[in-house]
Amino acid sequence: MQKEEIKIIDGTYKKDNPHQDIGKQKFTVKKFYNVEVEYEVVAKSKEEAEDVVQDQGGIEKIEWQDGYYGDEPVEMKYYDHNWDQEAEIDYEKYGREPRVQKTEECVPYEEWDSDTDQDYLNYEDPEWTKDSFRWTKEELETSNEKIDTKEKEMPF
Repeated sequence: MQKEEIKIIDGTYKKDNPHQDIGKQKFTVKKFYNVEVEYEVVAKSKEEAEDVVQDQGGIEKIEWQDGYYGDEPVEMKYYDHNWDQEAEIDYEKYGREPRVQKTEECVPYEEWDSDTDQDYLNYEDPEWTKDSFRWTKEELETSNEKIDTKEKEMPF
C-alpha cells in the first residue's frame, strides 16, 4: 500500500482547492421587533376593557424562524419580550388615536309592529352594531381618566 504524500507548497496545502468555508465569517445579528396587538373585548366600560386585557391578554409564546443560507444554518439563539408601558403612554401622547376605542355596542333590536304601525325596541332580541348613532351608552373621560358611562336617548 502506497501512502499519498502531502504536498506543502510555500507553506500552504491545497491553496488552489480550499474548503468552501474558508474566507467566510460568522456574525451574531440582533434584530428588534415592535409588536402591536389589538384585542377585541366585550366590557361595560373602557376601564373594564383595559383591565380585562391587562389580566387576561399578553403574549405567551413567540415563534421564531430559523433557516439556512447556502449550506449554513441561520439559528436563533436568544429572545426576550416585555410589556412596553412607555410605548402605550406615548402612543396617545403623540397624536395617535386613543388606544382603547369603542367599536360596537349590543343594543335592542329595532322592530316594526305591522298591527299598530309603530317602531319598537325588542330587548329580547339584541344585536351588535357599529353604528354609533344607535348606541345607548356614551363613554365619558373625567380629569382623573376614570371612565364613566351614562345612558343616552335612543335616536327614534
